Amino acid sequence: MKNVKSLIQIWNRFELSGREMFFRVLSTEFLLVKLSAKQMSKPKIHFAHANGFPARTYTKLFSFLKDDFEIGFIERHGHNPNFPVSDNWKFLKDELREEIETRYTEKITGIGHSLGGVLHFLVAVENPALYKQIILLDAPIISRLSSHSLRIMKITRLIDRYSPSQMTRYRRNLWQTKEEAFQHFKKKPKFKAFDEDVLRDYIEYGTVETERGFELFFSPKTEAKIYRTIPHHLPTFRGKLKIPTAYVGGTHSKEGELARLSFMKKHFPIDFYQIGGSHLFPFEKPFETAEKIKMIVKC
Repeated sequence: MKNVKSLIQIWNRFELSGREMFFRVLSTEFLLVKLSAKQMSKPKIHFAHANGFPARTYTKLFSFLKDDFEIGFIERHGHNPNFPVSDNWKFLKDELREEIETRYTEKITGIGHSLGGVLHFLVAVENPALYKQIILLDAPIISRLSSHSLRIMKITRLIDRYSPSQMTRYRRNLWQTKEEAFQHFKKKPKFKAFDEDVLRDYIEYGTVETERGFELFFSPKTEAKIYRTIPHHLPTFRGKLKIPTAYVGGTHSKEGELARLSFMKKHFPIDFYQIGGSHLFPFEKPFETAEKIKMIVKC
């Protein structure tokens, strides 16, 4: 009882400003704890990039998602010697699986663009326990007919004629300044529809300075090899996709047209959505892509 009275006497001696300071400190600590808890409670996204585009090319897309999600990624698939590019992307799939198993302690949402979407699909059919859901951004699962044709092209080495691999391997890979590189890509049909900030990010994070000038960060030879080894066995996974999956395609995606999306709709439990744009719509419309992702995750 004496101790309680002593504490009351000490409190009553506090100046008003001292009391205010006490409550301010207490409120600040409470706010920090609350913010920390909010950060810890954010859903986890693991993003996998398209072939040739390092993950930070998607910086603007990530900026629209970061308040709602914790985002992880591998900066460059295909460049780790422990996981070399091989037929059907077996080791690239293993690299992604190992990264998810190592980085996260809870189920995640896997989001992948093109190459990245197919890699998430391959991991998900073998390891569904790692995921809450996956979202494929213009990453079609090819039909049996397309699969057979692709296999023949790989065996006969006609793949270079019908994929971007040959053009990719020998394209320009040296500029004296980043601005020169920006102006070079800005004129290319493939990049014309890019959001300008995204194109700037591609130059910032997609090139590296060397003794000769600025070169592509994503090796053109690796990019070409990834195209040459596109999986032809995807139809064999019919009936094995056991987690919620969404597909977001570009309205003018040639890749989606060639893949025959009707096969996916018939044989896989996937919800389909569209965004105006090409196969590269995440670079063309990053805000719309982020909003679509948020909507799908909430659903």
